Amino acid sequence: MTASSSPQRLKGILAVTVLKANNLMKSDWFGENDCYVLISFEPLSTEAKVKAENRKEQTETYQKTQIHDASNPVFNEKLIFPVADELQTMYVQVWDSDYDKDDLLAHGTLNLLDDEQDGRFNTNTDKEWLHTVTLSMFNEKGNSGGTLEVVLHFIPETVMAYMDKKFDAAQAELKKKLTQKIVAKMTDVATEKIQGYIGNGI
Repeated sequence: MTASSSPQRLKGILAVTVLKANNLMKSDWFGENDCYVLISFEPLSTEAKVKAENRKEQTETYQKTQIHDASNPVFNEKLIFPVADELQTMYVQVWDSDYDKDDLLAHGTLNLLDDEQDGRFNTNTDKEWLHTVTLSMFNEKGNSGGTLEVVLHFIPETVMAYMDKKFDAAQAELKKKLTQKIVAKMTDVATEKIQGYIGNGI
């Protein structure tokens, strides 16, 4: 196998736990919103109406939560993203799911390279980090669209390799359980690639 055909080395994994949204606009005349959150590390379209059947499949850079009701929905869902290159921006959207078309309720971004953050979201590092973030979002008219609370947890390849080493039985079992917990809710599209990088011993 040539170098060009070799799989790209993984820098680590980024777990994004979507906790809850607050003060979303009400989209439906009757009943509650049926909300889901999109998390992407590539730009997202903000087209107001998208047919549900035309929404693209989840990938290693684009994932979504399950649907939850209300204008202040609680998600508590973890999405796992393999990190092959340094991530620059996290794009967030909250949609109201309808039978024929989905309505965009709010959107926002998080600059992972912002110098004002002192590199706290750097994914080009060998250090593990975890931060809770409250993202301010906007609606289609550019007005306040509520907030989204998320937890970002980056586990670099060096830490994953460390967790896989068995210095003694007790430590090995502890690290194994931690790794299993990290990947417990990963999406199907990410499972195979992540397990391939961190080994089948998890």
